[in-house]
Amino acid sequence: MQNSFSGFYGISEDSIGTMFTSENTIFIFDANILLTLYRCEEETRNRFFEIWENIKEQCWFPHHVCLEYQRNRLKVVKDSRDALEKIPKKIKASINELKTQVFDGEHNQTISRYSNLKGELNTIFSQIENIVNEFSANHIDIRKSNIDFLKNHDVIRDKIDVLTEGRIGSAPNEQKVVDDLNKSGKIRYKYKVGPGFDDSADKKESFYSFDGINYDAEYGDYYVWSQILEYVGSKPGSNVVYVSNDAKSDFYYKIEGKIRGPNESLRTEIKKHGAAEFLLQNIDTFLHHANNHLNARIDEAVITELTNASTVNATDSLSIKYKRNGKRGFKYPVEINHLHLGDIENVEQIYPIYSEYQQRLNAYKLELDEIDTAPLEELESLQGSELMARKRYLTLNISLLKNRLDFLGNRMAYLQEAEAIQQLCENE
Repeated sequence: MQNSFSGFYGISEDSIGTMFTSENTIFIFDANILLTLYRCEEETRNRFFEIWENIKEQCWFPHHVCLEYQRNRLKVVKDSRDALEKIPKKIKASINELKTQVFDGEHNQTISRYSNLKGELNTIFSQIENIVNEFSANHIDIRKSNIDFLKNHDVIRDKIDVLTEGRIGSAPNEQKVVDDLNKSGKIRYKYKVGPGFDDSADKKESFYSFDGINYDAEYGDYYVWSQILEYVGSKPGSNVVYVSNDAKSDFYYKIEGKIRGPNESLRTEIKKHGAAEFLLQNIDTFLHHANNHLNARIDEAVITELTNASTVNATDSLSIKYKRNGKRGFKYPVEINHLHLGDIENVEQIYPIYSEYQQRLNAYKLELDEIDTAPLEELESLQGSELMARKRYLTLNISLLKNRLDFLGNRMAYLQEAEAIQQLCENE
């Protein structure tokens, strides 16, 4: 049966190791992976470039991946810069609010009784403001400058240009190619054949043009996928490792909140086009396997940072941010199903669970920040009690998720140590 329905079957850890070390493996990074490099520390970015450099001879990039990278690059740069700017602004706003509460609130009468107290309090607030300004200059402004490629030359793109040189697929040579993909994409999406059907509703009215070819944004993922299939067809028998932060159901099959692997239709189709094996991974899982099989030696902190940086895409995909719902204002997202911690027997079982928890933790933090910073007029449809209840829920679950991540981290360390001891005993 497996030969007839291979798309429904997963891959063993031994097979993953073989794929990562085989010279017959093609590594493909999606546009969201390239854009993630604008959302992290310089040292973290350089570590990722080191891995890429080591496997660059086996990397290949669909033309549409590179087009999406170029189209979205400056927006990501601006968003990253603006996100950093919000930190000192938020701190300063909180200080001003506190000053108002101290000087104009219930304490005003008490302060007026003491001739020097107001001046002393002003001195304290002035010192705090100086500390914030110094912190902003030394830690925020430097980071903003490092990624402000709206004003400065983009050294990240320079590196990406070098690593992708001669490894980019061909562009569509005529409009008919894209028009035919649009027609077949419409049929695929009707029958929930991935990738891309989860994007269809949000991008149905979005269009763009490049080099004389017109594109429909709702079929962007399918354009990428069709180019991958075409390339794999020219390299029969190759393994494919596709790294993407897209976590929607048109890419992955999920049950009980856990990712069980690539959507069956993807595995079935790419094997039909000649792939020996297919692996779809997010950046977290890819980096852990790079550690295990490519001797990458990337610190867990680096992996966590890149995972956190990638959740900007994931939370957009999962609709974690508030969505405008016509005149009804905002609506809350649907919750992710509860994840189970039982039956964890090896490290490989922990990676996807850890990644899922980390993404949910960052999504909850992002949502909490959205509530705290949203203008009052945008929340007018929400009752005060409902909003406070949501904040309590998020705060509680952020704490629970941190505890679960600590547990998984400790469990991972224990299992790795146990495996090392067992290997040592076998060698002796």
